[in-house]
Amino acid sequence: MTNVGRKLGVNIFTLMQNSGISREDLAEKLDYTYRDMCRILEGKLMLPPVEIGKIAELFGMTKKELLSYEADKFVPELQYMKEFSKTDNLEMILDLLDDYVELKEVM
Repeated sequence: MTNVGRKLGVNIFTLMQNSGISREDLAEKLDYTYRDMCRILEGKLMLPPVEIGKIAELFGMTKKELLSYEADKFVPELQYMKEFSKTDNLEMILDLLDDYVELKEVM
């Protein structure tokens, strides 16, 4: 499930860059805090389908198109994720990285 959130966040971020919309602007349009918008883009805040639909609408697409958008080609840093043959290992590593980042933010 975490991977779905990350992919959604990358898709939204890519669409924001292509449209020239900032995090602040998107957060304001969707009535989110800046922090929540960052968490959405990082895949740390899961959204209900209704909210995903609102975001998709802002970019002129359907919810299904937003979820299946192929942003990976625009975000080369994610290419390493495709090298894992066992998705359980990928999820575990990404969760550990998330925990590390959260700890660093608290310090």
